[in-house]
Amino acid sequence: MVTLIRHGLTDWNVAGRFQGQSNPPLNDEGRAQAQALAERTRHHADVDLVVASPLVRALETAQIAFPSLDVTTDERLQELNFGVFEGATAAENGMKSEWATWAEDPYGRIAPQGESYEQLRARAVAWMADLPEDASHVVAVTHSGTIQMLLADVLGIERPRWRKRIYVRHASVSRVLFEGSERIVERVNDTRHLPPSERERAWP
Repeated sequence: MVTLIRHGLTDWNVAGRFQGQSNPPLNDEGRAQAQALAERTRHHADVDLVVASPLVRALETAQIAFPSLDVTTDERLQELNFGVFEGATAAENGMKSEWATWAEDPYGRIAPQGESYEQLRARAVAWMADLPEDASHVVAVTHSGTIQMLLADVLGIERPRWRKRIYVRHASVSRVLFEGSERIVERVNDTRHLPPSERERAWP
């Protein structure tokens, strides 16, 4: 079983800035979301391994949510590298000459100085394929794009569409079960641990 957790909120999320592999930390609300995760998970002793993206927003979320467990990192769990589009809002990126071409097919086209969602999917799927066989429950604290690509792969979605993918909120929980050779999506975007207002709010 693999539990996929999206990191908590950052100021760049609030501002609608493309974070990618840039490294803003959690803000106060993001840390509160991670603490809510800790309250939810503290009664569960069945986690064998916690792995996080090395980006600080994911690593900090993991360390707050699982304070009694060692957290390792894996670069394959990083968010998409948006290249020249990182740090800017959608409106700001829309004024760049490179944006329209990339946005037509971000799955297959590499962002200038960055990568494509197809490349993100390949490295994320490779990470899942390398999970230790003796770990019955692995938790990965990672990013929305990474979670979306992993779920798309399990569901057999060949080319996930730009901005019409699977929605995962900040600090949400998704899960994939392993039953023999089968992989089954058990839950997506579970936010029951968050206050009702945060469950309904759509962050950038």
